[in-house]
Amino acid sequence: MSNEREINALIKLLDDNDQEVFRHVHDKLMSLGIAVIPTLEEAWTLDLNPTTHERLEDIIHQIQFDALVKEFKLWLSKDSPDLLTGSFLISKYFYPDASIDDVRIRLQKMRQTIWLELNYNQTPLEQVQIFNQVFYNYHNFKGQQVSGDYFDYCINHVLESRKGCAISVGIIYQILANELNLPVYGVTLVRHYILAFCKKTIFDFNTELYLEREVTFYINPINKGSVFSRNEIKDYINKLDAEQQDEYFVPTDNLSILKEQLTYLIDIAEQKKEMERVDELSYLLKLF
Repeated sequence: MSNEREINALIKLLDDNDQEVFRHVHDKLMSLGIAVIPTLEEAWTLDLNPTTHERLEDIIHQIQFDALVKEFKLWLSKDSPDLLTGSFLISKYFYPDASIDDVRIRLQKMRQTIWLELNYNQTPLEQVQIFNQVFYNYHNFKGQQVSGDYFDYCINHVLESRKGCAISVGIIYQILANELNLPVYGVTLVRHYILAFCKKTIFDFNTELYLEREVTFYINPINKGSVFSRNEIKDYINKLDAEQQDEYFVPTDNLSILKEQLTYLIDIAEQKKEMERVDELSYLLKLF
């Protein structure tokens, strides 16, 4: 990588009015990749003119976004992309400096507290009641159906604040349940996200008729894990005057869950008229 003196010289040229000069500086800094970020961030804190500040900010964001895209592509290339990493990468768009190790440590501590109370000889309903007692009453998780705040969808923020929306709280619930060998999976509804407790671990999510037979009961991740049946999903869909679809009753795979999460975030960006974010989040969605 170029030394700091060269980088600082390039930064000083960022306010040059000559577009050819700016393009050269921009391309050179971009080519240095994620390793140049600390130097650029340090320069951003200095008393620079507004043009340099703005251009520095844009370059930092572009480098971070390009690095995030590479991480997404690497994750998606795996045989079984895991829910935790995928959800973390979505959060990393909003929190570029977030650490997945910190997220794992928080989850591990929570998993331990639930495991100490679980009894695998109990019925699924009894196991879920114990899980809910620790998750909602001891760890104080709560949420709302949907949110207009980006951060309520970010796993690192939700783990820290213990507050999120249905899909983010549901993802954390599922990750912990699966690590405890409980067959809990996400179900995508209209403007809602729920969980299904199944009869066994599911490896193939492609046969919807088979999957529906595997569901023992459903769980509402934002109502302290309350348990309900298929008929209540039907009532919910009817109240919305929406068409009933098979996907509203069956567990879905990790990629579909995360695509749903990105769709919520794109909707928020559109409502806020933040079109650059709409474009970038839509690009991440297309990677799936």
